[in-house]
Amino acid sequence: MMIRLLLIPLALAFLASGCGSDSAQEAGPLPTAPAASQTIPTETTPTTEPTTTTETAPTTTEAAEPPPRPKCAPETAGDDGVYMNLTDVRVGAHDGFDRIVFEFEEPDPNPAGNSGIPRFEIKQVKPPFSEDPSDIPIHVEGDAFVRIVFQGASGYDFDGNATYDGPRRLTPGFGTLTQAVEGGDFEATMTWLLGLSRPTCWEIHALHNPERVVIDFHHV
Repeated sequence: MMIRLLLIPLALAFLASGCGSDSAQEAGPLPTAPAASQTIPTETTPTTEPTTTTETAPTTTEAAEPPPRPKCAPETAGDDGVYMNLTDVRVGAHDGFDRIVFEFEEPDPNPAGNSGIPRFEIKQVKPPFSEDPSDIPIHVEGDAFVRIVFQGASGYDFDGNATYDGPRRLTPGFGTLTQAVEGGDFEATMTWLLGLSRPTCWEIHALHNPERVVIDFHHV
């Protein structure tokens, strides 16, 4: 009887030791997530002037195209025959560049029948500046200036209600992007003037869902 009583604790200790070994194998570290196949530029926008959010371009399984080279010469892009309403203007400071984003949505009904990125021209300009169509003088802070003009776009619907209710003058005071001022919104032609702290070139990204024109100004 004494031998049997001694064997019972030994058997229980052996079973406890075996269970502990199985548990240790199951409780290993969680696998790490695989690295993303490509890096998507983000846009940071403050909720007040300037406002900040995160913009993420749609991902794709295809090989990413090389980023566009910075341009200083006048540039025209966008889609012909579209009409869109401006809904937001955002700015953000990033490592190596400052960003401004113009976001659009299609009106319903759409008189042009098409949606997309409104046709636009961007180029370097010099003061003095005036508002379209009133010719009222406009002051823009900065030592270098860029103007972007959208054709087939407006910040108002057909009843005169603002589709963009944000500030018409943003003064982020970033390292490169100093100020952004609306220069006109008349007969489906919308103008914005961008004041920079120094002459620099830009990169433009067209993003969709929603439709956005993203302009990056490099630090120098």
